[in-house]
Amino acid sequence: METQVLTNIIFILGIATVLLSLIASKKFCSYRRSLDGPPARLSNAVSLTLLGEAVIGLGTLIFAAAAHFGVLPSWPIEVQSTLRFIMFLATSSTTLHLMLTLNKIDKQ
Repeated sequence: METQVLTNIIFILGIATVLLSLIASKKFCSYRRSLDGPPARLSNAVSLTLLGEAVIGLGTLIFAAAAHFGVLPSWPIEVQSTLRFIMFLATSSTTLHLMLTLNKIDKQ
C-alpha cells in the first residue's frame, strides 16, 4: 500500500476515534441527567473518562500530523512536553475520577 494512502487512512481513523469518544461522552452525560444515585455518578465518571480519551486521541493525532508534515522536529521540547503533559493529565485524572467513583459506589 502506498505510504500516502496509509497515512490518510490512519488520519481518518484518528479523527473518527476522537469523534466517537466525544459522541459517546455526550451520550453518557445525557444518561446522567435521567438517573439518580450511583448510576448517575457512574455515568458522569464514564463521560469524563471518554473526554480524557478524546484529549489523548487528539494529541496523538496532532503529533502524527506534525511528524507526517515534517514540522515536529522544529517544535521546541517545551511545546512537545506540554502537549504530552496535557494528554496524560487528561486521561489519568479522568481515569482516577472513575476509579474513585467506583470505590465510593462499592462502599455504599
